[in-house]
Amino acid sequence: MRQILALAMFALVTLVSCTNLFASDWTTFQDPAEQAFQIQVPKGWKITGGTYRFGKLDPRIMIDMVSPDGKTDVRIGDYHVPPFAPLVPTMINLGWREGHPYSPNGVAQEIVANYRPGWVFADLYGQGRFASMCRHLGLKSMKQQNTVHPSAPNTTTTAGDVVYSCDSVDGPQIAYVFSETQFYRMQSSGSWLVSWLYSFIAPQGRAQDALKLALQSLSTLTINPQWEYHQLQLNGAAGDAAMTEFRKAMSDIHADYERRSAASQSQFDSMDRAIRGVDLTIDPVNGKQREVWTGTGSTHWINGLEQVVDSPDQPDPNSHRINTVP
Repeated sequence: MRQILALAMFALVTLVSCTNLFASDWTTFQDPAEQAFQIQVPKGWKITGGTYRFGKLDPRIMIDMVSPDGKTDVRIGDYHVPPFAPLVPTMINLGWREGHPYSPNGVAQEIVANYRPGWVFADLYGQGRFASMCRHLGLKSMKQQNTVHPSAPNTTTTAGDVVYSCDSVDGPQIAYVFSETQFYRMQSSGSWLVSWLYSFIAPQGRAQDALKLALQSLSTLTINPQWEYHQLQLNGAAGDAAMTEFRKAMSDIHADYERRSAASQSQFDSMDRAIRGVDLTIDPVNGKQREVWTGTGSTHWINGLEQVVDSPDQPDPNSHRINTVP
């Protein structure tokens, strides 16, 4: 169900294990618009957001958290991101193009756009969100990641993240986006939405803290079950079965959080290496790990003098390939 999947994105998100970071400096933020949710946020930060409704079946949640000095901005969701309608032949014949507003039966404000996998959308979103904040925004890494929600019948689900370096007036910063997109096939047409979206920008030395703060906050988010039941009624799917499906979706997200938390330090280390322009490699001969310059992205080779060469082909008979650690 689209509404269940869209709302589940806000329960718990990715990347780092929950710590006691700022544990004594939290306060409760209650959705001011529809009382759809509440969440713990860092005290003293500028907090904006809530539920933004663009149609009966088009509620969008966003929580924006800005540090007191204005240099760190963590965002969950984004009400500017609508559901999307792919550009099918009928629309093309009518002269429609990507970017055209589309409002089927007035229940949602969609935009016509062909499907983008999660990592592609993450980059498109990141450029739009961060470009104005940076004198130069440099893409350092784009990766496909495991999805948060399992694919259902007639559904394609993909996820990915991007890391940017940002040259800002306040100095070097790191920007990050994770997104999951889901495409729902319906006969000759379909629709797709961003079912998971999380981003931040922070000074380079605070990036890891920004990740920890985000997850600490997100792990406290609760959705009002009465509000969710009302959404199911609007969607024509109220009842015990629909609520059971919703609870299962939330349980799946908690399980995904546990898996990602176990790999939290590795995830941050990968982000740090992307910013520094190096790969972590492992030598299959002796198991030794070393950081090497990313170079052109070609295969890494090492010779008997432990000189590393970046080349698509074996540079000499005395060299062997060293593998990049994911």
